Amino acid sequence: MLKSHDPARPPQSLAARSLVGRAPGCAVRLEDPSVSAEHASIFWTGARWELRDLASRNGTFVDAAKVGAGKRVPLRTGATIVFGSAAETWTLGDELPPVASARRARGKAVRVAEHGLLVLPSDKDPRVSVIETVPGHWLVEDHGASRPAVDQELLEADGAWVLSVPPPVPAGAVDTTRRVSKAAPALSNVTLDFAVSRDEEHVELAVVHARGVTALPARAHHYLLLTLARARQTAAASSDLPAAEHGWLHVEELGDMLHLDPEHLSVLIFRAREQLASSGVGNAGALIERRPSTRQLRLGTDRVVVRIA
Repeated sequence: MLKSHDPARPPQSLAARSLVGRAPGCAVRLEDPSVSAEHASIFWTGARWELRDLASRNGTFVDAAKVGAGKRVPLRTGATIVFGSAAETWTLGDELPPVASARRARGKAVRVAEHGLLVLPSDKDPRVSVIETVPGHWLVEDHGASRPAVDQELLEADGAWVLSVPPPVPAGAVDTTRRVSKAAPALSNVTLDFAVSRDEEHVELAVVHARGVTALPARAHHYLLLTLARARQTAAASSDLPAAEHGWLHVEELGDMLHLDPEHLSVLIFRAREQLASSGVGNAGALIERRPSTRQLRLGTDRVVVRIA
């Protein structure tokens, strides 16, 4: 995050690659005439932030040292950056890695991922999802199919959006820069405990982890998760296939089972991930797995208990 030395100006969040200048397409838009149209770029390398001067007319300075045209310099927390003149003096507020974000191709709207989840165009209308399945690896889910996210690609969701995704963080840097608390349980080490009434009208879901049990408020998507959990359990009990093949269902098949259209199904999947993330479980996007370039999905964990309550 960049913080201006002018207290009246709001901080500027940084995408994985942020262009700085006066041009309309710049992520960090500056107005002082000493600033070039495309003055500099600030980007995340996977381990740290760096700045590159783009042969600006009046130069870029980091901690009072001029950055040579086309040269790259590392940025540290508290670094003072001057773009063109003292009127555009900024400070790097922190060295945390960027999160996925998307901005309207035409307009100022910006959506930022929370807990590894980004949906477009809005939480109430999640047509396209961008999820972090494991740290640093993002997938795009669109129309029931999944594929790797590409930085700066265009996504269509009630208009065009430009997607920004950070590059993977090297293994050695994860522990020092991840935003998620080290103490937060991950999906891989929790158990989903389903308590189902005999008439199946009520489904209660709790997350069991090393620190205790977190009961989740009842929601409509719990029956969706129960259906997927049963599919994994049935396949594990009756199939000679490897675990990687257990529990996959086609979107249309699952929709028929639950009497849901694909759009409503996508909303429930987002709500399920969102609730799990809000409960403090890391990589909640992996709660539902989708096979790349197919319309198959399954529950992202086999650590489930289903019991009659």
